Amino acid sequence: MKTSSDNDLRARFQAQRQAEREQAPCWDGITLQSPGRARKPMLNLRLLALPACAAALLVLVTWLALPAPAPRLVEALPVLLDNPAAPLFAGLEPDTAAPSDFLLPSYLQIELP
Repeated sequence: MKTSSDNDLRARFQAQRQAEREQAPCWDGITLQSPGRARKPMLNLRLLALPACAAALLVLVTWLALPAPAPRLVEALPVLLDNPAAPLFAGLEPDTAAPSDFLLPSYLQIELP
């Protein structure tokens, strides 16, 4: 291999790259944008802070103006059963014969627990 031809080829490529750099426009992102998509100005933080504070104040005033919540139903109702539990109909004597015993045949005897 001839090193001189390699050096000559490298020099030619280097010259070509240099010529392309000189002919190419400089890089600028703004010139590459289309006219319809112009850069929008940055929003000012103070312009956003004023409506945010007004909304927070409105929420606070509305929350403070709400009526107090109603008490829970368990706390609002009076206590009905304060006495200790007792069997129902404790004062009545138990009747051993059921009122429908006459409907049963006499040979059938059923004892319920």
